[in-house]
Amino acid sequence: MVFTSPSWCQDILMPIPNNELVGEFVMRRGHGLNDVSEDSPSSVCAYTGKSYSIRDIRHNVKSLSKSLSQILGWDFNHGNPEDKVVAVCSLNSIDYVPLTWAIHRLGGICLLLHPTSSASELETLMRKANCKAVFTCKPLMAQCQAAFTAINGDPSNIFLVELPLPEEQPVKISNTTISQLIADGEGLPDLQPLDLQDFDSKERLAYFCPTSGTSGFLKIAKVSHANVMANILQCTTMDSYTTASQTDVTLGILPLSHAYGLLVQHFVTFRGDCIILHPKFDMQIALKSVQQYRIVRLYLVPTIIGALATNPILFKLFDLSSVKRVITGSASLPEQVSKAINQLCPEWEINPGYGLTESFVCMSWTSPNSQYPGSTGCLLPLVEARLLDADGSDITAHGQAGDLLVRSPSVMKEYLDDDLKRDVTFDSDGWLRTGDVATFKQNPKGDSHLFIVDRKKDIMKVKGIQVPPVEIEGHLVAHPAVDDAAVVAISDEDAGERPFAFVVRSQKVMTDIDEKSLKKDISGYIQSTLSEPYWLRQNIRFIDAIPKSHNGKALKFKLKQQLVTSSA
Repeated sequence: MVFTSPSWCQDILMPIPNNELVGEFVMRRGHGLNDVSEDSPSSVCAYTGKSYSIRDIRHNVKSLSKSLSQILGWDFNHGNPEDKVVAVCSLNSIDYVPLTWAIHRLGGICLLLHPTSSASELETLMRKANCKAVFTCKPLMAQCQAAFTAINGDPSNIFLVELPLPEEQPVKISNTTISQLIADGEGLPDLQPLDLQDFDSKERLAYFCPTSGTSGFLKIAKVSHANVMANILQCTTMDSYTTASQTDVTLGILPLSHAYGLLVQHFVTFRGDCIILHPKFDMQIALKSVQQYRIVRLYLVPTIIGALATNPILFKLFDLSSVKRVITGSASLPEQVSKAINQLCPEWEINPGYGLTESFVCMSWTSPNSQYPGSTGCLLPLVEARLLDADGSDITAHGQAGDLLVRSPSVMKEYLDDDLKRDVTFDSDGWLRTGDVATFKQNPKGDSHLFIVDRKKDIMKVKGIQVPPVEIEGHLVAHPAVDDAAVVAISDEDAGERPFAFVVRSQKVMTDIDEKSLKKDISGYIQSTLSEPYWLRQNIRFIDAIPKSHNGKALKFKLKQQLVTSSA
């Protein structure tokens, strides 16, 4: 059975362009999907108040591309795109995404590198992608220089992204800045017009996006211009059923180096929204900007929503009355956290979604037009999904869980890695294997909603019963003395496997209780709320923090390594 979007949202609002760069598409106006002036603020730096309109962005993209063409010797109409790869490793900046569009104007591809990556990870990814230039910021300059030098990169091709952050120990860096490149480009002659006659948006790559690496193995998704434009239109279409042409002020705290954050920046710019962009996440600074700019939409991850839910004092310190919608993705939103935030802010619409880097990005999204508590919403238009049971047969009914496969015009072409064959990632008909176990349920309106059970590799079998760790984790974080938790499987002679919980203690609640007593209390709480296969017994360990990927997913392979190390 093939699951699709609801009947009221079957097609996108306009065709996906066949021969257009994604940046040109996002900056284009007059398509009827928004009527915002080209001079209205499009992106604002939360720290300095500096803003860019679409007119400013278009000017900067043009000037940047001229400067880089002169320095690198590249132009759009000549050369192989995979020989024109530029790494961007920086904290957020209002210049970040326009920079990537300038590189696209030269026929190049942007490799997005996360700021928390180690020098060895940066080197591996730069080498794999055959990087020819790097844009980075001062805090990350040293490791980027080391990585680029290790792959024999030209040091003069390392450029600086300026940030509005104070420096503890100011360091003078002579690398050419984006501001200098823009200024220099203003005096250069225009580049040759883009020859798009044989250009195919589906084939031409825009981004190399490393995946989250929750298994410890980083892969690079090859994302085309059409992939990004497709998802922009899919999200815009789903969103249009409740917002029409209304534009909003949005919060930008997601890292632009991650597919979720990158999509949000493209989507809100296309919609005509104004995004208040933060270089990095700081809860109090973020909430202060919500108050200052009267932000309407928050794009968050579950860990941030959880922190808000457990710190109600924040709602007294800051005026958050402007907020209407909270969109969350990247990981599952525990039901207990959702209930807690709803009690604090009943006027907020919490809209969970589901997506993957490989599907760039969003596959389902909760629309105010169709709700189902606990779901990740309905499939977006042009998204198809299948569920397979244990023997590989298609599931043909609602309410039955199986391996989730998806197909969409936004799904990546393939991985960059030579050792990852396409048939491992896709089936013979082009369906992407997500690695997630899911189910579909119908709400009272008859709309099919997607529920993510857990990662397939994380689900354990206790006495033959499948136990998704996410269910235990959801109950753990509802305990007042638990700030965060992650559950992994351990071997058990009698049951086959048992759950083992890593728990981060609250620094505010039950702090006077010793560890042994608190473990007993938490274990008893789980026994009172879940059935026997889910019980933890003594399998609880307190740690300072759950190791997580840059997009907030628990790195459970690292937790399992801790168990192996401690038992050795």
